[in-house]
Amino acid sequence: MGEIKFGTGGVRGVMGDGEGLINSHVIQHITFGLAKVILTSDAPKSVGVAYDTRFNSEEFAETVCKAFSAFGIKVHRFNKPMPTPVLSHAIRLMSLGWGVCITASHNPQEYNGYKVYDRHGVQVTDLMAAKIMESIDSVDMSKSVPGEQDELIHSFSTKTIEAYFKQIVDFVGTEKTPSEFPFVYSALHGAGTNAVPVIFDKLGFSPVCVQQNPDGAFGGLKTPNPEEPVVYDKALKEAEKIGAKLLLATDPDCDRVGVMVKTGQGFELINGNQVGALLIDFLAQTRGVKQGDTVISTIVSGGLGEKIANDYGLEFKRLLTGFKYIGECIVDMPDEKKFFFGYEESYGYLAGDGARDKDAVIASALIVKMAAYYDKKGKTLIDRLTELSEKHGYFLESLNSVDISQKKQKEIMTRLRNEISIDGLAEIKDYSNGIEGLPPADVLKLYFTDNSNTLYNEIWAAFRPSGTEPKLKLYTGVHADTQETAKAALIAITDKMISKLK
Repeated sequence: MGEIKFGTGGVRGVMGDGEGLINSHVIQHITFGLAKVILTSDAPKSVGVAYDTRFNSEEFAETVCKAFSAFGIKVHRFNKPMPTPVLSHAIRLMSLGWGVCITASHNPQEYNGYKVYDRHGVQVTDLMAAKIMESIDSVDMSKSVPGEQDELIHSFSTKTIEAYFKQIVDFVGTEKTPSEFPFVYSALHGAGTNAVPVIFDKLGFSPVCVQQNPDGAFGGLKTPNPEEPVVYDKALKEAEKIGAKLLLATDPDCDRVGVMVKTGQGFELINGNQVGALLIDFLAQTRGVKQGDTVISTIVSGGLGEKIANDYGLEFKRLLTGFKYIGECIVDMPDEKKFFFGYEESYGYLAGDGARDKDAVIASALIVKMAAYYDKKGKTLIDRLTELSEKHGYFLESLNSVDISQKKQKEIMTRLRNEISIDGLAEIKDYSNGIEGLPPADVLKLYFTDNSNTLYNEIWAAFRPSGTEPKLKLYTGVHADTQETAKAALIAITDKMISKLK
């Protein structure tokens, strides 16, 4: 089946027998390679290990722990499925050198994976990923290795987990009286079940929780992805029973959260760009803004968040796609700057000084706090989004993932770079050689003008091969003065760009 490849942040693949699939042998192989890097690094020789609710995740985590101990590396592990942001926080809290989480995020049930974190609780980025891959390739699995040393394997204490919850409570703030705001939370049978209901209870909220039992089949969901409306079916049925005004769903490793809002027409899913913009606005209103406060997002995220940030006097920084770059930026931030909020369009958000990766636990807490805040004013999150759009213009975006082999992806990206000819094309940004102070990335972003209609303020499209799946991702976005104009323009530019992929 070929060989497994360690990409930026780690590995993700289908489980099964063979060198190109995810199994205990391959997990051990990867860990041996990472162990060699750890032993030659200047970071502490200690690792935190977490896992989600997928099939074999606990077994793979045990394999990881034993493999590290065989190399004399001290291991701290969670004894139940735990969100990746809890691991990120624990690494920093306990001054560990590294972290490993067994998860495949929102992929279908046949997948599993291996995320690697550095001493700052940030997913490893390009240079370290390449170094780890080289080390993995150098491992000779036919040679015997020392036996595991059980005395080097320890469990994280309850104090470590409580410290994670405490920093969220300190940031978000508890309700003086228990809130009666009705909402439903779904863990989608993932690791969120061991964290999100706990934080709601500590904050004084009382949601109805569904899909809480750990299940590697995710209750039969094809893809446990909160970006997909189908995953809310059970939550919607429960919402009708209790008169809920909000639905939340987190993915299996609980680093991303999706939101549905009750309107006069039923529940409406709001996307990652919209939630990010709303949270910037809410945090700026309720916490205030200090000089140097900075919001960090990505080059393919929408524009409303940036407009709002600028309106409040927040600095706004765009990085390559992937929260690892946001985490790295927070760590490297100069003293005169302070991290305020980070988000990406794929439902990932971060606030506070806990994790250094996207965190659906604190994000869920903030979203409910925000929804309850507006509910007391007689508004929904959709109402506030409309107010912001009337002020700053209507920003609409879409993401289309097209199933294309990696070989075909390269051919298409080469053709787009060399032969692109599209009416109205005004500017091309090719990130392959590194621009705007960013490292090289296989991303092409196009900007368009439409002289026949001055209601269009901006139209753009971006092409990016997925780093974890055989998909080519097409992002499109429009900024217009009216919602109707924006919708029409978005449909037109998306259809035009999709035709370029054929």
